[in-house]
Amino acid sequence: MHAAPGIARAGLLLSVLLFLTSLPDEAPEQAGCAAPAERTAEAGRTREVSCAGGAALRGPARLLFGQRIDPNRADAETLEVLPGIGPSLAAAIVAGRASRPYASVAELRRVPGIGPVTLARISPLLAVQTE
Repeated sequence: MHAAPGIARAGLLLSVLLFLTSLPDEAPEQAGCAAPAERTAEAGRTREVSCAGGAALRGPARLLFGQRIDPNRADAETLEVLPGIGPSLAAAIVAGRASRPYASVAELRRVPGIGPVTLARISPLLAVQTE
């Protein structure tokens, strides 16, 4: 036995309305940390963060606090957290900087497998630091 189309439609509408009413009216404010710093680290990655100042964040923790990753300094495992970057592309990025460091994020195009779409996806998450 099939439900009448009107009943099915009403059930769908009700579920959508219930879902929409469960959403918060405004995005909750995030607890701000003006200068996140590394409290503890393990294997070259930040494990605990402090807002009281200290060493710069390392590894994927940088992304959690709105900081960018430097493709010239990040290890392959850190680069793998970037969208579309798996183990082989991360290793290729690391190998590419060994011969010549990246002068800009756009230079990642010289890595085989990184085209314009991938570069556009990861560019907002990367920054080449100049010393």
